[in-house]
Amino acid sequence: MAMISARKRLESIESNVLPSMFAGRIIKDEKWLKKILGKTLPDLEKKAIKLALECKEEGECSENEQLCDETRIRELFKETRSKLEKEFLTRTRMD
Repeated sequence: MAMISARKRLESIESNVLPSMFAGRIIKDEKWLKKILGKTLPDLEKKAIKLALECKEEGECSENEQLCDETRIRELFKETRSKLEKEFLTRTRMD
């Protein structure tokens, strides 16, 4: 079985997983939002930070590379949470 590098997994979280939360017309109710904000995003953020540390330790990222910057990762997740909350409010007002 092929192992995917920490860098590739981190890149996938940023370029595929987070944007996919906004794609499609998935029925998004309050229960969904609470799960995403309370469990899914915090767990994914921890995983992304862990992967960034692995990338640095394994030499896949330089010390100053944006992809592996913990502060930038935290901001990305903060921004994602905010966008999801706004989108949820917009969708529920339209119903």
